Amino acid sequence: MSTPEQIDLAKAKDPKVAARIVTNIAEIEQDYRLADGLLSEWLMRMIILSMKGAAPEPFVVENTAWSAYLSHPEWKPTKRIGRGDAWLEIVEYARDEQDHTWLAAALGAGPTELNLQLCFRDGLAHYFAKLQADQGLAAKLRKKGFEIDVAGKRIYLPIVVKADPLAKALPTDDFEEAMAPVREAVELGIAAKPEIDQLLKLVRG
Repeated sequence: MSTPEQIDLAKAKDPKVAARIVTNIAEIEQDYRLADGLLSEWLMRMIILSMKGAAPEPFVVENTAWSAYLSHPEWKPTKRIGRGDAWLEIVEYARDEQDHTWLAAALGAGPTELNLQLCFRDGLAHYFAKLQADQGLAAKLRKKGFEIDVAGKRIYLPIVVKADPLAKALPTDDFEEAMAPVREAVELGIAAKPEIDQLLKLVRG
């Protein structure tokens, strides 16, 4: 049995936890379905709209079946289809082996977080080694707001949506305040284009 399973089993055997779950199971099930379904989908739609509002031309925001990403024509090669050589994508990063909702990731609830992550296509997977070899460039990216996770080989901008503004936004459909962290991340990513261009040049050789 894995460590996460052992932890879950111990929690399930806790009398107080078991009693709380059994007593509130109807509410727990409905709340989880709403959080994982409608509310997470609604949140992602608002994230995409906020990204588009913060990204001036020629930057482009595209959405996939599960996420969204920010691209620039100069990051796309001329003879290859797809997202390009590099892009900034909305990703969920979990620090455990459990599935989490987009809602939990956006709020940083538990061991999960939402990031605007700098991604490269599979053929350019050596990008992180190139960055580690150029600490001056790494320092510039950090100065622009990027976090660099050496162990996870990630270059990203953290996004933490505050719970109170989001809770107020969902009933009113006014997401201006709640989506401020998304817009700020997009603006930081755009401001770091010279550094991303420099890294992409190193990666492309």
